[in-house]
Amino acid sequence: MSNQFVFLSPVSVYDDKIFTQKRATEWKQHIRTAYNVIYRGLFDKLDNSTKVRFFVCKSLVDEVVVDAIIGMRKIIDSRYNSIEDPNSFKIISYLTYWWLRHKPVSIHYGKDFCLEDIKLSPTPELSAMSEEKREEERQKVVWQLKHINELIAVQMSLTYIFDFENRICDNASCKRVKRKEKDKFCFETFDEMQEVIVKKLTYYFCYRTVAPKIIEHILEGYTFHPAWGLTGSQWASAKVEGDAP
Repeated sequence: MSNQFVFLSPVSVYDDKIFTQKRATEWKQHIRTAYNVIYRGLFDKLDNSTKVRFFVCKSLVDEVVVDAIIGMRKIIDSRYNSIEDPNSFKIISYLTYWWLRHKPVSIHYGKDFCLEDIKLSPTPELSAMSEEKREEERQKVVWQLKHINELIAVQMSLTYIFDFENRICDNASCKRVKRKEKDKFCFETFDEMQEVIVKKLTYYFCYRTVAPKIIEHILEGYTFHPAWGLTGSQWASAKVEGDAP
């Protein structure tokens, strides 16, 4: 086997019409926002004695965007469809896919420290738990630290499509659905439904083989009856695309 490293020279992917530098900057900002949400959520759970540092490789983030653009450009250039500009589903699906491939976030700690030995910040909520529940919560955070890139992927993909602060259907609407569907609809609230959506998407990103089109179809499925407002008119161009790959 050759001991020489494979090197792929950088390619120019930006243009002045669709894949502009400005648009790429907006995507990177969205990624940065998703990272900050997950980072702050995990960091706040850790005790000060737990010396864990989070590192984002900017070069890999740039590569995520570049590879996503290359993939989307192939769709636009294909003679088998009439897509002129990728919709929100395709954009975030390609960004999420390449984020999962490159995993730009890493966790650093000392050589004498084991991630499984983290301590949680002694919050009132944690103190009120039983010892068994506290240990269960600690193990959950350990798992989340191991899969921080997948958590960020979930955050960036869902918030690119949904505005979760804009609730379209309230709990009264959920109760009406439950009364009509009886035992067929198993959720008590749409908040509970959102929690399951996040858990299942996290599971897929961690343990299943995904592709941009799979991520795209999952996100499309979540919007068929939106309980939450959308971030834009995602389906406008999708109606034109039809069955385009």
